[in-house]
Amino acid sequence: MRPLAPNGIKIMLKRRGLAAGLVKLHAHLWRHTFAHEWKRAGADTGDLMLLLGWTSQEMPRRYGASAAAERAQEAHQRIGVGDHV
Repeated sequence: MRPLAPNGIKIMLKRRGLAAGLVKLHAHLWRHTFAHEWKRAGADTGDLMLLLGWTSQEMPRRYGASAAAERAQEAHQRIGVGDHV
């Protein structure tokens, strides 16, 4: 068995995704999902950066942005500002 090429994981994910009927499967989807779920759980952004190997605050913003509106709506419902006026 030979080692993976630099883009070996990308190729393997694409091939297996297609075999499963998933056309646009790529590794960064998991980064987006992981960041979203992490922030959704209210966990620390610094810990997220450490786990994913990020050194810039821009990365959690970028990867968490895809579902920021969903998290904002959940926070609004949880906090309920205006519900008791």
